[in-house]
Amino acid sequence: MNVRLLKAKRVERNLRQKDLAKALGITEKAMCHKECSKENKFKAAEMLILVDKLNLSFAEFDAIFFNRELSKRLRKIQK
Repeated sequence: MNVRLLKAKRVERNLRQKDLAKALGITEKAMCHKECSKENKFKAAEMLILVDKLNLSFAEFDAIFFNRELSKRLRKIQK
């Protein structure tokens, strides 16, 4: 998971961890832990909420949560 890009997108959208925690229904501390973890600690439903709240494109979603692995696999399938 690209924690730097996740934080950058949050800051770019003028959102605080507190705002995203509220949207996800978790504590600020839990949000901080998830945002700062190198491993993806977000549940699938939480990632979808973040896509909406941060207005992420597919490429941004893939870069943040999957280190571009989804795009790589899609390219293999399409060949």
